[in-house]
Amino acid sequence: MQTAVSELPAVRQTVKELSQISTLRVVYHLAEVWGVIGLAAWLSGWVLPPSTGIWGACVYIGAVVVIAARQHALMVLVHEAIHKRISRTGWVNDTLARVAAAFPVFISLSKWRFIHLYHHQYTHTKDDPDRAIYARYPLGSGPFWRLLARDVCGLNVVSTLKYFIDLPCVTWAFNRKFLGEERAGRYRQIADMGLFSIFWAVVFSAGFTLWGWEFGRYLVLYWLVPYCTVTQVFFRIRGAIEHGHVPDPENAYQQTRTYFMPGVLRFFFAPKQVNYHLEHHLYPSVPFYNLPRLHAVLSRVVYPAESGYCERFSTGLKKLVHG
Repeated sequence: MQTAVSELPAVRQTVKELSQISTLRVVYHLAEVWGVIGLAAWLSGWVLPPSTGIWGACVYIGAVVVIAARQHALMVLVHEAIHKRISRTGWVNDTLARVAAAFPVFISLSKWRFIHLYHHQYTHTKDDPDRAIYARYPLGSGPFWRLLARDVCGLNVVSTLKYFIDLPCVTWAFNRKFLGEERAGRYRQIADMGLFSIFWAVVFSAGFTLWGWEFGRYLVLYWLVPYCTVTQVFFRIRGAIEHGHVPDPENAYQQTRTYFMPGVLRFFFAPKQVNYHLEHHLYPSVPFYNLPRLHAVLSRVVYPAESGYCERFSTGLKKLVHG
């Protein structure tokens, strides 16, 4: 029997080498994300505040977009922790991810891991819990732009929160509908919402004790406003383009796309190499910083034979939106 191209010894060896984890590299990327967030908040909050007039307002809008882009990057780094790509030591992987990435952007690592691993196991089937994110595409331009308008206005953020965390009194019904009765029951046994609540209790207590109401103002202007608006746009577009309107949902090489764009756009729409989504689904053991190298190898050895689905970001976006 002929050996599958993806199982050639050279490919297996490359994947093994690229699956090595460097926790220090992830710490560097976390520091970069938080450094940019701090710089944006400082420039807008102290150097040229919104109260200074039109230029202050422009700087504030720019700060919101940049902070939203880095909140999006934190989401991607949480995704790395789901696959235990931050550290091979379980408690280090999960603790670092929760404190430095997941909890700040209102994500329960346990809940997203529970959902996401099912997504990998049942991609593009009725058992894929993420079908609701991408199955609606392609959409007409009118409905698509209305979705983005609702995102910018903060009208869709509650749906995102229900997906990522457990909101009192409302999420249990959502979990049962989204995951199914049996899965929802098993998920409740592993939820980390107690840790989530402790984290935010500490943040609020320390923040208001040290900085008073000024902390609350900064939290709203430079964290909640970006998260509730622009971050939702980035998250929606990425969720759509990863699996929406693909050529062959039953083919592992065509049920998701790798997409390419200029570096400036990657900062907002595809941080931390998340655009190499086909490579990630094929080999989730490879951490994000090695995905470009994996793509280079697969493009030479595997994709020509298997018709790996890779295209420009603009091309993929046009396939999601018609009319």
